[in-house]
Amino acid sequence: MYTFLVILLILTSILLVISILMQSSKGDGMVAMTAGSSVLGGRGAATFLSKFTQWAGVLFFVLIMAINIVVVHRNAPTAESVVQRQSGKQVATQASGLPMPSNIEVEQPTAPVEPVESK
Repeated sequence: MYTFLVILLILTSILLVISILMQSSKGDGMVAMTAGSSVLGGRGAATFLSKFTQWAGVLFFVLIMAINIVVVHRNAPTAESVVQRQSGKQVATQASGLPMPSNIEVEQPTAPVEPVESK
């Protein structure tokens, strides 16, 4: 599904770029390079290209939202984040010299690193 949506997004973006480039601005733009036909000639080109560009833009944003939803559902096997999973754990070390409560996990300290003497 994801691959299909990405391919559709790429095709839509290419069509969107082409339709924007073919629209005439104050100059003739790329419309002057195309052969004048009944659909793309004169006033018909402006209405057809502007409507096509609008629909391609809407489709572009809809596809982006759909891809986002697919990715979120694919990467969320649990509803709990890493921070939420770790927030329930309490960690303390025995270095403080205070008595340890029975419900707290104790991390064993690592062995201290001896400094290396240089000669």
